[in-house]
This record gives sequence, structure tokens and C-alpha cells, in this order.
Amino acid sequence: MEQLKSALIKDDKIIPCFYYEIEQKCIDLINEYCKTSDENKNEFEIFSENYHTFKPYFDFVVCKLGYKIFNPELKSNSILYGKDNHMYISNETDPNPKGFCYDLSDDKTLNIHPMTMDSSTFHDCLIDWNGNHLLPKDMFGHVHILQQLLNLLLISNKRICEEYVDYKGNISFFVQRYLPLIQFQADRQGRTVLTKMVIRKTNITGAQTNFIEYLLDNRYTYPSCVLDCGIMDKYDTACNISDELEYKSSIENTSKRA
Repeated sequence: MEQLKSALIKDDKIIPCFYYEIEQKCIDLINEYCKTSDENKNEFEIFSENYHTFKPYFDFVVCKLGYKIFNPELKSNSILYGKDNHMYISNETDPNPKGFCYDLSDDKTLNIHPMTMDSSTFHDCLIDWNGNHLLPKDMFGHVHILQQLLNLLLISNKRICEEYVDYKGNISFFVQRYLPLIQFQADRQGRTVLTKMVIRKTNITGAQTNFIEYLLDNRYTYPSCVLDCGIMDKYDTACNISDELEYKSSIENTSKRA
């Protein structure tokens, strides 16, 4: 499929591939780089030290080895490149960056740490499958980081790439099909806090369920504030209204335990 074609580019070297093959191409390049010298191997090992949740290969190849990516996120006639551990997208014919795109995906940069049960610390973020807070300190809102996570899915999975080509809906909802993430929002009014969440009920972990139950039990949220993106996404036919009602009923029963 023409839309899935991409390439890794450095100087006169061009490695053509499909977009979902990029992660494997990055692994191959790093293996070659590490075989060249112990110094190179040590450089990659140090770079990878804080990658406990996501993989380091794409970041290292773009930001350290200096490769550019053709058609990032399947956007035609565009180039992604790294500079000072940030990534930017530019037009194929215009070398000037069009704006910040991604940061690195290591745990430190993504500010991944356990979500506490202290309501004074609640703020807008993503909550991952282990119940961890996830949102870089210099990012506001969920869209930027969800785009970054989308790219990590696209560079490694053919089926996800093929589905995304035809997808016209919300990027956040699409990512939540494949990664168990909660979009978490905290609204403060004086000393009180009301939290709202967008989840995908068919893709949620025990740690996330326990956190939602805690919020319900302590009146930090209500069933009407826990929304299912599988229902909200009109481009997703996997869910229906009866599923939503069944889920809300189970949440309401949970909230009555006190």
C-alpha cells in the first residue's frame, strides 16, 4: 500500500521500508552501530537506562544517529528529524521545522511515576496500565503525548498502520484501542476536586480499575464522569449503547460500596 511507504534517511543513505517496519530497521541499525566498537555499545546502553516502559530504538536512531524519517505518522511529503533530543516535522521541500513534534520516550522525560491517592496532587495527565502518571512537565493537555504514543504503535505494527490509514476520528480514542490509558482531568473548586476520565472499557487493567474505584468511593468522581471512548468514537463499531449502559451500571454498583 503506497500510503504505508516510508524510509530512513541519512546523508546519501536511504533505507526504504513500510512504516510499520521502522522499529525493526532501527534495531538493525543499532546492532550494526554497537558491533563497531565498545564505545558505541556503551553509548546505547547509557542512553537506554531510563527506558522501562517504551523502547529506545526509534529515539536513538533519530536523535543520536541522525537519521530522518520519511512520511512520519503516514503524513505524505514530510520529514521527521531530531535535534537536541526533540523531534520536529518539516515539509519535504522546506528544511525549516514546522513545530515541536515529540520528546524522547524514556520514563524520565515522560515523567512516569506512580499515581498517588492524595487528591491534592491530582492534575491533568494520562494514567498508564500500571496506574502510573504519564505526562511530561513541559506538555499541557493530552494531545501531544498521545501523538507520540501513536507513532510508537505505527512504527511496529502492520495492522495498526492499516487501520490508521482509513481512520478519521480522534487520535486519543485510536491510541486507547491498543494502549490501556486513562485520560485524566482534575477540576478544582477551592478545596474540592472533581475528576473526569475517558477510558476504553474493553481495554482497562486491574490497577486502573482499582484507581477508579478509589475515586468513586471517595466522591472524587461520579459514574457520569467516567466516559467510554469506545462509545464516543463514531468511527469505532466495536461498541454499542447497550455495552455503555452495562458498564455504567457496574460502575454505579461499585460506587455504592462504602
